[in-house]
Amino acid sequence: MAGLIAPTTLEQIRAASDIVEIVGASLPLKKAGGNFVALCPFHREKTPSFSVNPHKQIFYCFGCHKGGDVFSFVREYENLSFVEAVKRLADRAGIPLEFDNEPGQQQARHLKDTLWQIHEQLAARWQSALATDAAGQAARDYLARRGVSAEAVRLFRLGFAPEQWDDTVNWGRSKGYEPALLEQAGLVIRKEGSDRYYDRFRGRLMFPICDEQGRIIAFSGRVLNPDEKTAKYVNSPETPIFTKGKVFYGLDKSKRAILEEG
Repeated sequence: MAGLIAPTTLEQIRAASDIVEIVGASLPLKKAGGNFVALCPFHREKTPSFSVNPHKQIFYCFGCHKGGDVFSFVREYENLSFVEAVKRLADRAGIPLEFDNEPGQQQARHLKDTLWQIHEQLAARWQSALATDAAGQAARDYLARRGVSAEAVRLFRLGFAPEQWDDTVNWGRSKGYEPALLEQAGLVIRKEGSDRYYDRFRGRLMFPICDEQGRIIAFSGRVLNPDEKTAKYVNSPETPIFTKGKVFYGLDKSKRAILEEG
């Protein structure tokens, strides 16, 4: 598969992937002259010896002597193959790879891109509802009782889905997303024997579920009223971007620590 990635495509991906931005998303970089420095993620140290050069678009550690370009960093940091690292950066930059141009692949990729976009936008909407909506007070009270910090709420992007049957349906239409597409995303349900749709998540504390890249691919909603005769949790069904058996909740935030501990 690596041979299918044209050199010109690799250069396009490299040019679209600023190494300071890529590394900075994982490490707390500090400016040091013309470069940036951090504690090396590849060996334990107390004094920063890991350097990122924005002009040459490379990194190098003067302690363990690992170095390379943006592909090398993603490959080493995420423990990926070269092709997986290329795909990770290509997805991030929105650049299609040659082996994605097979019949049906472009259409499938477009659908996935759209579903990722819908999940990201809806998560932001539910985050706002949790933070500011009067109806979200029950969810805020629940989090306070459970001792969940504001930092944890922010880190895990918790939200609140309003107690309405058509809130997501109407939101989707306002964004140009037809209910049938929201159904593919697992966010609404089609009423049997009709063309009417209703929201899957209603009046619940919402937990976004992410893939290893941190993209939101599904949701889990917790009921807030303990007396309500319904499931304690409602989860997204499997979709083109979500396969339950392939997802480990929180792995995007803990993968590096897991690797470091072996």
